[in-house]
Amino acid sequence: MHLYNAWLPPPVAEAARGEAAAFAGAVRAAQAAWRPGGDPDSAYATLKWISVFDIFIKAKSDVAPGDIHALVELGFGIFHSSQDKFVVQIKWGGLLVRLLKKHAKRLSLDVQWRPLYETLIRTHFKGNMGPEGWKVRQQHFETITSLVRASRAFFPEGAAAEIWSEFRPLLENPWHNSAFEGVGFLRLLLPANSRNQDHYTVDWVAECLDIWDSVTNCNFWDIQWASIIARSIKNSRSLEWEKFLPLLFTRYLNMFEVPISGGNGSYPFPVEVPSNTRFLFSTKTRSPSKAIAKSVVYLLKPKSLALEQFEKLINFLEQFYHPSNGGRWTYSLERFLRYLVFYFERRLQDEQFCKMDEKNKQLCLGKEERAAFIKVVLKLLDRGQYSKDDSLAETVSIATSILSYVEPSMVLPFLATNFQLALETTTATHQLKNAVTSVAFSGRALLLSSLCSAQSDDSSTVDTLNDLIVTSLSNALLGMDANDPPKTIATMQLIGSIFSNLATVGVSDDVPAFLQSSSLSDWLDEFFCRLFSVLQNLESISPISEGYQASIMSGTFLVEDSPHYFCMLEILLGKLSKALFNQSLKKIAKFVNANILPGATSEVGLLCCACVHSYPEEASVYLLKPILMTIMSSFEGTPTTGYVGRAVPNNTATKATLSPALETALDYYLRVLAISISYAGPVLLNYREELKHVIVSAFQAPSWKVNGAGDHLLRSVLGNLVSYYPLDQYKPFSCHSIANIIEPWGCSKAHQGSEAEMLKFSPKWHDPSQDELSFARSNVMFT
Repeated sequence: MHLYNAWLPPPVAEAARGEAAAFAGAVRAAQAAWRPGGDPDSAYATLKWISVFDIFIKAKSDVAPGDIHALVELGFGIFHSSQDKFVVQIKWGGLLVRLLKKHAKRLSLDVQWRPLYETLIRTHFKGNMGPEGWKVRQQHFETITSLVRASRAFFPEGAAAEIWSEFRPLLENPWHNSAFEGVGFLRLLLPANSRNQDHYTVDWVAECLDIWDSVTNCNFWDIQWASIIARSIKNSRSLEWEKFLPLLFTRYLNMFEVPISGGNGSYPFPVEVPSNTRFLFSTKTRSPSKAIAKSVVYLLKPKSLALEQFEKLINFLEQFYHPSNGGRWTYSLERFLRYLVFYFERRLQDEQFCKMDEKNKQLCLGKEERAAFIKVVLKLLDRGQYSKDDSLAETVSIATSILSYVEPSMVLPFLATNFQLALETTTATHQLKNAVTSVAFSGRALLLSSLCSAQSDDSSTVDTLNDLIVTSLSNALLGMDANDPPKTIATMQLIGSIFSNLATVGVSDDVPAFLQSSSLSDWLDEFFCRLFSVLQNLESISPISEGYQASIMSGTFLVEDSPHYFCMLEILLGKLSKALFNQSLKKIAKFVNANILPGATSEVGLLCCACVHSYPEEASVYLLKPILMTIMSSFEGTPTTGYVGRAVPNNTATKATLSPALETALDYYLRVLAISISYAGPVLLNYREELKHVIVSAFQAPSWKVNGAGDHLLRSVLGNLVSYYPLDQYKPFSCHSIANIIEPWGCSKAHQGSEAEMLKFSPKWHDPSQDELSFARSNVMFT
């Protein structure tokens, strides 16, 4: 059973064990619904099962390989027999793509390429305009091309040779339009799976490069051939690629179209490709960066000249990563960096966990090759870290994080230097935001490296890394500013990153100085002062003039632009020791009970929710009870409508209303309370009478705003009482020696027997009790 399913609430996990039998039954029912001989239209009767199979895929159900194989065979049978039924092919083709991607390693089958090719030709290349609209035909084309790409791994032996023989004649005249169609079909169909490796030889590669060189200044042509060559390099690394390296890297440099001298970088006289061909063989990316990055990473091997060629390429391109040298080429360069690190990470994972023969083991990257690659990539990271292009800056942060796990001794000092530089450059505020984001992405690597260095008595490294953590946390507080949303979000991301990697903090003083109780106590005081200041400054509109939409959700950047605000609060408060939490809770309660901030309703509610989720009993006393008492006292003596449960005095005015100030205050407190109790659990039973009174009063109030807030509160109460949700979500579990400082992480894709260890630490769930269900039923009368 998948780890996600094993960690479900026990009753749900037990029910999930029957999904294998349910999946087999659904497959049999779909097979019975399709009668190709007697009723060709029976394919439509099978469509209702596709949503069912999608649920099994999304639920990560543990189903039998035989049933998956039967479903795939059924899907291909229906797909190929429904040539004139676009909807059927779209639905079943999409399902086949998802099945082949998810269960590729569990399937052993042969998929013939020619029926797929003939369907593509018949439908989209013959000009047969049927009754279907353009949107349906486009969706059909995307489905069938995706199905071809997903099926390539299952093409039988000899398929590569057949496909090459089929389309090689179209490439004889590179200036004819048929050449562009030929290379497009080769890129789409040509398989590089293990059963077709005999087709890929040095002579074949040389022939491909000659054909590639026959057309110049054509972006479409370059992208198709770069993808074909990249696929060959990745799957045929045992070939002797060394003699092709100069030609390949020259091509790659030319494809980036970066400006030289006064030029604009684009081809001066580009070769035009027919619009229909360009549409039918369009790529998801606007540049060849993905193919180039894949080629570069998989060309690397011990004692190869590929690294030297790669370094020359980077030496030329690095200047265009500089913030002052941006342009239309920035997108392709950002994609190149992202895919370089992506494929490098994937290759290292495959070499670590996949079984290989002795020949392939010799091609694996050693420590020297990994360090050399990262040294070259650091040039791009150094130039691009402070880019004004948000995508490039984010890519640099992600790349820094990934590489910091591979070679922390190289990447983390680079990170510390750049962060210090950003602190000193006060005139460029975006630099600090980018630097804080980079530290946030690399938080765990920093903590792990500082701890490992401490165990190895490397005091200089420990001091450097600890100083970086302390400096980033202390200076991050200065970045919390309601008038600077990007920097504030980056600060919260950093705090969440650091604390998410720690075990419970403040329990022991046998930890680094910045994690000791006294230091954390002072830091928490400053943090909440800054946070409260931000929340107060979000309130920029007069409470009396606010409308209904503003009362539902404040719409500020803290909750609208990213999830970091609430995640940071949950992690921070969940990791604190009981003493530090109580200190924080008292400050939060004092702030919440003393301020009405309609413009920050969601933010204040989420702050209270994080407290309640961490320690429900304590938070209910300091937060929930005072809010309930405030609401109840505010309703005293107010006019009512008499619609729910409460008698109306005879002297109540027919058109009585609440004052604007009282209406705003009630709306605010009701919504804060509704958000606060989202994960309160059984603690709500202690306030059942108060909650009932508040809900009734809200529905009786002569105000549509208060009525809506009461509805929000009722839905929140019912959801909290009857739902499963994790408790103690951020309380650490201890399973190895460094757990007293750093919390160990698990992985859903367990390797080398670690899955059994992870199953021991399943989360604790809120399982509705009979008292909670009874209280929920008593509130259903209000719905």
